[in-house]
Amino acid sequence: MAKKNKINVLVLCGGPSNEREVSLKTGLQIAKSLPKSKYRMTLAEITKDGRWLLRDGIQNALGTSKALIPTGNDPTLRTFDVAFVGMHGRFGEDGKVQALLEMMDIPYTGSEVLASALGMNKVRTLELVGKYGIKTPRLIALRSVPTKKDLIALQKKIGRSFGYPCVVKPNESGSSIGVSIVRKKDDLFKAIKKAFNEDTIVMIEEYIKGRELTCAVLGNTGFGTLAPLPPIEIVSGGEFFDYDAKYSSKNTEEICPARITKAQTKKIQALAEKAHAVIGCDGLSRSDFILTPRGAFYFLEINTVPGLTEASLAPKAAMAHGMPFPKFLDAQIQLAIAKKRGGLSHPLRTTLT
Repeated sequence: MAKKNKINVLVLCGGPSNEREVSLKTGLQIAKSLPKSKYRMTLAEITKDGRWLLRDGIQNALGTSKALIPTGNDPTLRTFDVAFVGMHGRFGEDGKVQALLEMMDIPYTGSEVLASALGMNKVRTLELVGKYGIKTPRLIALRSVPTKKDLIALQKKIGRSFGYPCVVKPNESGSSIGVSIVRKKDDLFKAIKKAFNEDTIVMIEEYIKGRELTCAVLGNTGFGTLAPLPPIEIVSGGEFFDYDAKYSSKNTEEICPARITKAQTKKIQALAEKAHAVIGCDGLSRSDFILTPRGAFYFLEINTVPGLTEASLAPKAAMAHGMPFPKFLDAQIQLAIAKKRGGLSHPLRTTLT
């Protein structure tokens, strides 16, 4: 393919969220792995204060050459054929950067504005998927740190609703940052304060005992067939799959395909597809589940911009499916282009019953 016919891709990474470092790794991995015969790559690192640093080509992306753009609303950005969103957490995964790209009429990978915002909001996601028959943990949402009196009432409510242990987590945060497993009521307040350091809404969730699994899905909701990837079983070696277990622990095992039966594999894939469609996701999503000893799957959350580093789960699932990383990236870009051509208001064709 001649250079002039290459697809001009803007890879977005960085941003102000607490997952910035993971996003930078994702962006570099995408930039290094895009098929050079088909794509011309420019990496855009968004700084914590909202500046855009554009680096043309992978050599400059890894070096010091920078072209500074004061804001994202620059005419230069309109020259790109498609944006590959490699940003996690706030601004990158919650619909904000997607809205910016919409205003500039640039096709982009992943879910559109509403689905991104909804998927980032764990409370709303659990409420919605639960209405479609997907099992979810019971939860209590908090909008402020409880007073001493409120804390006593909250401890009693937890005891009546689902008891201990329970899980305390920020509503809108990723990579398990700010998450605690609380095994006794005396530890509840500390966990709540920790979670409120990351978000303005905190959820206290029923602890579901079982095996941790995740399942990725490729496809645009309402356009063609969704394609679930092989599920992955996660053995963290700790209390749960926290930030250290995800990115630095040598004791974490990620087993793909997961050690479950064929029937269970079909079940979790169907549930991941259903969650993808219920939220209205496009491109790639990854849903996390607990498989209980009695064989029930409980949905925990959906990731609308899963990590794409060498250590990330979705690329491992794609490889197990026979899709090398460059082909996996190519599939996401093609879904982004197809989404733009097809429009965003197409009626939902996927059955949700």
